[in-house]
Order: sequence, then C-alpha cells, then structure tokens
Amino acid sequence: MPNTLDHVIVHCHDQKATAAFLSDLMDGPAPTDWGPFTQVQTANGVGIDFLDSAVEPGAINGSHVAFLVTDEEFDAIFDRIRKQSLRYWADPFHQREGEINHRWGGRGVYVLDPGGTVAIEFMTVRYGDPEDAGEE
Repeated sequence: MPNTLDHVIVHCHDQKATAAFLSDLMDGPAPTDWGPFTQVQTANGVGIDFLDSAVEPGAINGSHVAFLVTDEEFDAIFDRIRKQSLRYWADPFHQREGEINHRWGGRGVYVLDPGGTVAIEFMTVRYGDPEDAGEE
C-alpha cells in the first residue's frame, strides 16, 4: 500500500508565532487555524499543524522540520533570514553559527522558531550518502 504523508503535529511555545514565522520565511500563504491547530500548508500538500496547548511549556521537546527548496527559493529565504538578523547555522547541532552548509553539492541552513524549540532546515539537495556529504 503506498503511503502519503498528510500532516504532522509540532508542539511549540506559541503556535501562531511559529506558523507565521515559517510562512514568512517561505513567503507562503498565511497560516490557517484548524480546530486547536495553526497549520502551514506546504507546496506538496503536507500540513504542518503547530500546537501550543497539549504539552506543558517546560516539557516541549525540540522538533525538526526540513524543506527541499530550489536555489532561487533558498536565496530568497536566506535573504529574509539575514534581513531579520536571525541566528542561523550550517548544522543541526548549532556548532557552526553564521554559516551555511554545502553538503552533496547543494546549500543548507538551519534556524530556530521564535520559541526556540523548532529547528527549521532549508536545503537545496536531498540528503545523499553520509560518507559522501562533501561538506566544505
């Protein structure tokens, strides 16, 4: 049976702020409220449902969402990151602040949502063989 991802729920500190932050970076449509969630709809139809009321603030674990984007989209997103003076990293462990990565011949960058619990990654090339990451 084929599987198609429809939506994911991401717990965060402020669902409206996180959803608006992501939509703004991607220059996407405004988030919509759906039941208790604030949803960002992706171009491939997957909904990211942000929720701030189901988990106590001190118990929210870090989450990670990643987007495959074109080079032109990456340029526009990275411009918005810099214009907002956001902290960004080349790696998911936040060891290379102020850098982007060039894995597998592409580019990638990580930012945190306003609440600091959702790591958002934008990359221009899908992950390949870990031994051939081609990191610069």
